[in-house]
Amino acid sequence: MIKKYHIPDNLKKKLKSKKKFSKQIRDKFYWCLDMLLKNPKHPSLRHKPMQGTNDKWEFSVTMNYRCVYRKENSQAFILLLTKHEDAF
Repeated sequence: MIKKYHIPDNLKKKLKSKKKFSKQIRDKFYWCLDMLLKNPKHPSLRHKPMQGTNDKWEFSVTMNYRCVYRKENSQAFILLLTKHEDAF
């Protein structure tokens, strides 16, 4: 179970930029992170391990955006927040 998450500084900066992510995406992203801590099995997250990896997981922020993170013990290290088609 995830107890803490870490957002890298470069992503924090992008999240503050209105040009990169809309307010709707930013708000939903933080809602999803909160839900990841409270209930990672919440159906709207569509939370699952990334295929072919042991420590990387993904969840949907919206139908168009996904977040990828590295799971280490009970911590999530956010790696990527991007459109689904750009994640791979």
